[in-house]
Amino acid sequence: MNTSFLNSEIVLVNNLLYIDNLGGPEGSFVSERNQHKTVGEYVKGVFENYDKIDDKREYSDGVTGAEYKQILEAIRRSPHLSGLIVMEVHNESPENGGGKSVFFYDPTANEALIVFKGTESSAEWIDNVEGLFKLPTAFQENALNWYRSLDLSSYDVITVSGHSKGGNKAKYIAIVDDTVTNCISFDGQGFSDEFIKKYSDEIRRNEGKILNINAESDFVNILLNDVGKRQYYLGTNYGRLGFGENHCANAILFFDEDNNVSIWQAPKGQDHRMADLDVMLNSFVRSIDMGSREVVALMLGNLIVNANNKDTEGIISLFSDEKYSDAAAQLLAFILRYKEEKPSMVASTREILAENGFDTGMLGIADFVTNHELILELIGQSPTAVIDALELNNAPESVIKLLGSHMELFGFLVKVAKRMRKVNPTAYRGEDITPDDTEGLQGAVISRAGRTKIAIGIGVALVITILIIVIMIKFGR
Repeated sequence: MNTSFLNSEIVLVNNLLYIDNLGGPEGSFVSERNQHKTVGEYVKGVFENYDKIDDKREYSDGVTGAEYKQILEAIRRSPHLSGLIVMEVHNESPENGGGKSVFFYDPTANEALIVFKGTESSAEWIDNVEGLFKLPTAFQENALNWYRSLDLSSYDVITVSGHSKGGNKAKYIAIVDDTVTNCISFDGQGFSDEFIKKYSDEIRRNEGKILNINAESDFVNILLNDVGKRQYYLGTNYGRLGFGENHCANAILFFDEDNNVSIWQAPKGQDHRMADLDVMLNSFVRSIDMGSREVVALMLGNLIVNANNKDTEGIISLFSDEKYSDAAAQLLAFILRYKEEKPSMVASTREILAENGFDTGMLGIADFVTNHELILELIGQSPTAVIDALELNNAPESVIKLLGSHMELFGFLVKVAKRMRKVNPTAYRGEDITPDDTEGLQGAVISRAGRTKIAIGIGVALVITILIIVIMIKFGR
C-alpha cells in the first residue's frame, strides 16, 4: 500500500465520523459547516467547548466524552491529521438510509481519503442483511455513486476507508472501481458466496489493494467472506460495555497517560471464539438456496432493528410471526445440531454471555430442545406439558417464566424440534472462499458428496440471534 496514512491514523479518522453533538451542535463532525475547513480547525472549535463535554456521557455507539477527548487530543497533536482538509461531507437522504461519508484531502501527499461511517439507521441494518441475496445492495450502490460523483482526477493516491458497514462499502468500491489505490476497512463485514462468484475477476484484480483492520474479538467482520489481507489488533476492553465493546469504533485505540495513541497487533491473531462462529455462519449460509433467502433476511433485519431499539417484545413476536417462524425455527434447529457436532462453538458463546453478565441459564432451553426434541414434538403445543417437562429437567426459572408469559413461543419450539432431525450441520465447509473456489461454486462449498441440500432461510445465525440480540439490548449498537 502506498497511502500516507498509518493504520492508527486511519482508525482515528474513522472515529471522527461518529462524533455527534460533542459539547454542542457544532461538535458534530459530519456537517456542511465543516466543509473546506481543516480537521485541526474542527478540533479547535470543539475544544472551545471543552468544559461542556460530559466525560461519562456516551455520545455515540458506546464512546464517552472522555474517550472522545483522548481521540481529538491525539488528532490535535498530529500535524498530518490536523492538516487534512474536509472537501465534502455527504448525508444520504432518510429514504436511502441516511448514511454518512466524508471526502478528505491530504495536501502533504496529494492523497484523497474517502471515509464511510458505519450503520446509521434501521434501513441500513436491513440493507446489511440484504447483502445475503442482493448483488449489490442498494446502499452499496449509493456509496459507489457518490464516490463516482467526486472529481478525483487530480490526486496521486485515492484511499477509501470505513468502519463496520462503512468498511463494507469501502471494500465494495475498491473491488468494482479500479480508480481506488488503497482500501482500509475497519471491522467491515464481508460478502456472500454469490458476490464472490459474480465479481471474481474484479476481486482478483483489486484484492491486493484491500487491508482489513479487525479487532481480535470483533463480531461483525466475521460475517460472510472477507476480501483482502487481514490484520487483527488487541482491543482496549475497558469493561464498561462487556463484549459489545469489541465493535466500538475506538476498540483498538490505546492511550498512555500523556494521551499518545497506539494500536497493537494481536500476538495470537483472531479470537478463537470468533473463528468458531465464523465457520458456523458460513456453514449455515451455504445450506441455503437463493430462493429462500429474502424472507429470512428480512426477518433478521427486523430482529436487529428491534434489538437496537431494545424492544424485547418485538424480538419475541418475530419468532411466532406466521411469516417468519418457519425460517427462524430452521435457523435455530441448525444451530442446535451444529452444537452437537461442534460443542466448542456453544462453549464460546456461553463464555461470551458470561463476560457480559447475562444469565447463561437461558442456554438451558437449547440444551433441553437438543436432547428432548422427540418429547417436545410428541407434546405438541401443550403449554402445561412443556413447562412441566422443563421443570422436571431443571430448566432455569427465568426460562420457564419467559415461556409462561409468551405462550405463542410453544408452537415455535415444536417447529424447532421437528426440524432438528432433518438438519445436517456438517454438509458444508465453513471457511471463507476466494474467487478460485467459485469455478464450481457448489462443489467448493459442499464438504461431503451425496448429502441432501436443505433449503432453509438465511440468517446470521448465532452471532445475530444470541450475540447481536443480547448485546444490542444492553449496548444499543
